[in-house]
Amino acid sequence: MAETSLHKQITTKPFGLLPDGREVNVFELVNSRGIRILILNYGGILQSVMTPDREGVLKDIVLGFDTLQEYVADDSYHGALVGRFANRIADGKFELNGEEYQLLKNEGENCLHGGPLGFNRALWDAQIITDDIETLRLTHTSPHGDQGFPGEVRITADYRLSDDNELSIEMRATTDRSTFVSLTMHPYFNLTGNPSQSILDHALTLHADQYLPISDTLMTKGYCADVEDSPFDFRNGLDLGANIYCGDEQLQLASGFDHCFVQRENGAAPKYMAELFDRFSGRELSVKSNAPGLQLYTGNFLTSETVGKGNKSFSQMGGVCLEPEEFPNAPNEPRFALTPLHPGEVYKHNLGFKFSVRSENV
Repeated sequence: MAETSLHKQITTKPFGLLPDGREVNVFELVNSRGIRILILNYGGILQSVMTPDREGVLKDIVLGFDTLQEYVADDSYHGALVGRFANRIADGKFELNGEEYQLLKNEGENCLHGGPLGFNRALWDAQIITDDIETLRLTHTSPHGDQGFPGEVRITADYRLSDDNELSIEMRATTDRSTFVSLTMHPYFNLTGNPSQSILDHALTLHADQYLPISDTLMTKGYCADVEDSPFDFRNGLDLGANIYCGDEQLQLASGFDHCFVQRENGAAPKYMAELFDRFSGRELSVKSNAPGLQLYTGNFLTSETVGKGNKSFSQMGGVCLEPEEFPNAPNEPRFALTPLHPGEVYKHNLGFKFSVRSENV
């Protein structure tokens, strides 16, 4: 096994071998306040986030696994960078410039998170860039026709951990022919640090006045609905479990929350979309992005049959995903007005996870 190499904030060491013999590395980012983050160059996976509670006790707040083999076998996108197109595309197809593209389906009739061999299955090239804030840069080239998508797409993801406890991920993509791109991160957060404990006591604030209703295939219906007077109103902060079992048809269809929320403002600069708070530990997570939507998924299909890090079993709703992204099925929904990525243009998604602690429990 290779020696661990030191790059100030970033260290790297082997994490395991893929079935074809290629080596996967794990990169550790540490800041001056003791936050410790592990990232794999397999799938761009956020493997661990160690943050303190109000007593200063460090715990890992991201669900995941101890071994590469478990990540290879995983089909729940734990911690992964997903693409080419995050979320679902109906019937696994879209039309662009008069040509129909048939994608590979991996969720019934849907193409989910880019298909069965999306970016979460890729071994990304990695380099460490020494600057004011050291950067882990992952790069990947997706060939024309990959999972059915047009165009050779080149992707760069820069991971940085600042001393004010913010992990920023800057994702960029270019293409040699017109295509659709939507990239996001898919970590499951549990601010208690215990994946066997439900996240339904976590308080969530979402800066969204509308959400996208879904059908019985979990596909968006193509229109926005107001959150006012509904279980989807998190604008003033609400426990995730407050209304999840209220009998609302939308929640029954998804067995919980699995819905995209429309952000009030969208532009080039990232803005805060959501705050997640665990009153028992004091840990708080803030999410910011320049994407137009944020998918809230409450781990509805996690089960105790899956054992994660530290030999701890997951539980249903033992982790919550907050995924900034383009709107689901946007290539097929004119009302969502998604602009294709063309040659000579750069797709940019700036995503930030900021970790903090509240001294009070409200």
